[in-house]
Amino acid sequence: MDAEKIVEHLQQIPAFEGLTDKDGELELYHVAEIVTEATYKSEDQLFVQGERSDRLYLILEGGVRLTRVDREGVTRYLGDLTPGDTVGLTGLLVGDFHDATATALTDTHVLLLEQESFTDLLDERPRLRRRMHVPSELKRRQVTPEFDWLRPDELVIFSERRHWAQLARRIFPPLIVLAIMIPLLYFLLSATTWAAGILSIILVLVTLVILITMVWLYIDWRDDSFVLTTQRVVHFEQVWPVSEAFEESALENIQDIHEVQSGVAANILNFGDLILQTAGETVQIDLTGIANPAYLRELIFKEIERNRAQEILRMRGAIREKLESRLLDKAPPPEEEKPSPEPEKPSSIKLLMGALKDYFFPPSWTISADNNTIYWRRFWLAGFFRHLAIFVPLALLTIGGLIFLPNTLQQDPDKLWMLIVWLILEGALFATLLWFIEDWRNDYFEVTPNRIIQVDRKPLLLQEKRRETTLDRIQNISFDIPDFMARFFKYGNVMLETAGTLGKFELKSVRYPDKIQAEISKRQREYSKHQQEIKAEQRQEEMLSWFATYHNLSDKIKNQPKEPDTGSGQPAQTA
Repeated sequence: MDAEKIVEHLQQIPAFEGLTDKDGELELYHVAEIVTEATYKSEDQLFVQGERSDRLYLILEGGVRLTRVDREGVTRYLGDLTPGDTVGLTGLLVGDFHDATATALTDTHVLLLEQESFTDLLDERPRLRRRMHVPSELKRRQVTPEFDWLRPDELVIFSERRHWAQLARRIFPPLIVLAIMIPLLYFLLSATTWAAGILSIILVLVTLVILITMVWLYIDWRDDSFVLTTQRVVHFEQVWPVSEAFEESALENIQDIHEVQSGVAANILNFGDLILQTAGETVQIDLTGIANPAYLRELIFKEIERNRAQEILRMRGAIREKLESRLLDKAPPPEEEKPSPEPEKPSSIKLLMGALKDYFFPPSWTISADNNTIYWRRFWLAGFFRHLAIFVPLALLTIGGLIFLPNTLQQDPDKLWMLIVWLILEGALFATLLWFIEDWRNDYFEVTPNRIIQVDRKPLLLQEKRRETTLDRIQNISFDIPDFMARFFKYGNVMLETAGTLGKFELKSVRYPDKIQAEISKRQREYSKHQQEIKAEQRQEEMLSWFATYHNLSDKIKNQPKEPDTGSGQPAQTA
């Protein structure tokens, strides 16, 4: 199809309908260069519910039926597309997942506009971006930032800071103080006495402190984000430059959402709180002070419904694939085993140095040889800071004894008791320090493909506590970096909450808590998918069993001898 004809069709798309003037047509000719064509036969699927949406379809000939599977597994008829209709604008502009399945009713000819090519074109031609008619909801998603913690199959649906009224409420008191001090400062600067000069310097310093405080309050407000993705709800909060916190809940774990708008200002300006309740006993993810909480609540419920419907579709697809494999006797291809290289044998000195290093400075992360299990230990530096109350007296006692005792004993040999006392104190403090070091390094956390395990051990085999749970029981995952020192050395705490009454796991003082949280979250999702595959396989086995029973019963009925007809409608009597 030539470019002129494509431009005529593009002008039918609502997003381009305003580009009818000469400049607009010129922009559309650039769009026409990246448009492709496709033809689908009757009963062919253009796309399937749950698939990634990354293109726009313009129907030229034929017709397309849209259907959707809801959370109960019922297929709903949504309507038909006819020539001139479009579908997939969201996928073109921001990327998404299809909420429906499109099936060709007859031979259907369409124009396709791919997201990747179109995004590159918009970057080259910002004039086209400005002149397009984009719905407000999509405009909002277009400016949604990307986050480094997103999974490859995850998209951001909504991202918002707290309402500006929350910032105004925090800045208002220092602003009032500043409004009072500025006229006073002006009056003092106009005075000529030495006392007025000193007061002026003090007020200038206080004013600077207030201004710095206001800037810090703004940065603190700006760095708090509430994010809704296609898989979870996330609250990310930074108290710059001191601490950092991150909490998340998977959409399938959310049971109730409470919306609260307290006060006249909240109702007039339309901001409030959303409280997300899961099966966890102690933790609630609170989205406080957000604009238009009802809109976000509806978005969360919508994504929950989408995920449940997609889970049903994934399970149906897995059952279909397994049934097809079983009935057609298709065996999966064997996996090739790659030979692993032989490890280099370290020398005895390296082994000794490594053992000493691992004892006093145990590694924060250890991965098993099969890469399935990860062990996390508490960061040794956090333990060092914690035991300074013992280490400092021990260091001072050691240095003092080495400096003063030799001279004292040389001058007065009868003071040998001082050496004995010093040795006893040294031994006691050193033994106490070793006890705490051993107690600190003995604790570890373990995550496998299906479990999270927490082990607390006391030295000398006095006690061992072991708690574990399966990954699918984890409801909420969060981490916090509590202070500036922890932020500088990159350690903090990771909290996991399960549905049990004592279901809070806390991984304290671990290195890189953000990476640990992301690893557990990733494994939790992988385990959930694996569980769904197991359920699909179980259902497939049940269906095959029913099919076999039906087949046997059908053969049995077919092979039964028919009774002769007597003509009276009654079976013949035998003597």
